[in-house]
Amino acid sequence: MEELCQSINTSQRKTTIYSQQRLLGINDRIRFNDIIKSPNDKRLYRGLILSNDMRVLLISDSTTGKSAASLNVDVGSMNDPVELPGLAHFCEHMLFLGTEAYPAENGYTKYIYDHGGTCNASTGDDFTNYYFDVNPENLPGALDRFSQIFLNPLFTESAIERELNVIDLEHESNLMDDKWRIRQLHKSLANPMHPYSKFGTGNKETLGIIPRQLGMNIRDELLKFHETWYSASIMTLSVIGKENLDELEALVTTFFTNVENFDVHLTTWIDHPFCDLETRVYAVPIRDVRYLSIMFPLPDMGEYFSSTSVHYISHLLGHEGKGSLLSALKTYNWSNSLQAEYGRGARGFKFFNINIDLTENGLKNFSDIVWLTFQYINVMKEDGPIPWIFEECKKMWNINFRYEEKSSPCDLVNSTVRCLREYPAREVLRGPRLSNEWNPDLIEELLDYLTPRYVRISVVARWCKNVTNETETWYGTEYMIEKIPHDIVVDWKDAGLSGILRLPAENEFIPTNFELKPREPDFFHKHRSS
Repeated sequence: MEELCQSINTSQRKTTIYSQQRLLGINDRIRFNDIIKSPNDKRLYRGLILSNDMRVLLISDSTTGKSAASLNVDVGSMNDPVELPGLAHFCEHMLFLGTEAYPAENGYTKYIYDHGGTCNASTGDDFTNYYFDVNPENLPGALDRFSQIFLNPLFTESAIERELNVIDLEHESNLMDDKWRIRQLHKSLANPMHPYSKFGTGNKETLGIIPRQLGMNIRDELLKFHETWYSASIMTLSVIGKENLDELEALVTTFFTNVENFDVHLTTWIDHPFCDLETRVYAVPIRDVRYLSIMFPLPDMGEYFSSTSVHYISHLLGHEGKGSLLSALKTYNWSNSLQAEYGRGARGFKFFNINIDLTENGLKNFSDIVWLTFQYINVMKEDGPIPWIFEECKKMWNINFRYEEKSSPCDLVNSTVRCLREYPAREVLRGPRLSNEWNPDLIEELLDYLTPRYVRISVVARWCKNVTNETETWYGTEYMIEKIPHDIVVDWKDAGLSGILRLPAENEFIPTNFELKPREPDFFHKHRSS
């Protein structure tokens, strides 16, 4: 499937993250005061680029019950050294355990908890995220301690040994979690030369035993990782507080301008980890669940966020009305739910997944379900991109943005902190929901990836124990992987069209007038008498 990888690779284009329309501020800071927000959003927003290139979103809300902050470092487990799986995750844990300014191991967390807050962190494939919330009056003290994590962490030997046990216990608890088990199975089955295939969380073996056998000092490796990757140039920060925007800017500038900029550039993985396709995987879960996953590799479509062509495709495949794929599956008693989504992956590559819950009858007929799915995809290709469907999606996305509910401080900073990297500054709030550009050529290009030639399917059910013949290294998941027989692939390629499948009819109930009309003077009298 080399041509697939080449096709995906050549589809990569450099994304312009921040628009050139900048409002210059004082002291080498760059301000963005034109952030687009919902008409119902009463919060005030300002974007910044600090003198060290850290990107910041300030959110002022005089009514907030909690202040909060989230900092994202665009480095994750895919950046782990090959010989040290889990090092990024270990580094995340260690940053909570003492800094030069606040050497007590629980100094940061104790301050947060003592002042009505919570704090946590997570390590992903291509990012690590740290966040907290706290009583509003304690935001300055919290930001002070929070910033020290990224300035001068201690990485003490005693804390390293204890935290290694915490990492190992975390892995042990994940061993019974099917989400972790199946995700790591797919990673382990990816191209072994690709960083996506790594064991991301690590355990005592990968971070303790093996490094000692190799003569490595794990503290030295943690320091090297932090000094290499924890650069302001690949950090984004989102902060909400009761303070006005100028006061928040002063706080952030005071505490975060000194975070060093090592001139680190974002890592982007243009090669896709799955180029060995036309395969199917059988996996045995812990829980008694049954589902089918149909996956297609895609390029990273981040630069086309304003056309949301992938969401157009997700909308049609996930439609539940008459003539939809799900309605047909329900008719055959093969499934009760279906989810189609673009995502996961990392910078440079993505997946398109169709996840289908299976009944017992559906499990027996999973190959026919895939065949039916390709029939529906053929309907989409036959009818081509339809402007009115896009317009309906556009209207609903705009309505959802206009009337979006007020999110909690923690949810808000965690959602916006990644958007600072993925969207132009003025679109950090609207970007994930923006759809104003009709791009039928891009829709057709994406549909070309949804073919039997590129498919990778997974069947997850306890029944699979009857056919499994291998065990995944890190979680012990029993599985089997095989090439899909040629005659089945040919059958899917020749699936044609179906008389029971069709695209949705126009939705006449999408509102267009949002004016509020005053009640009639005798409104209450009428209803009281009735």
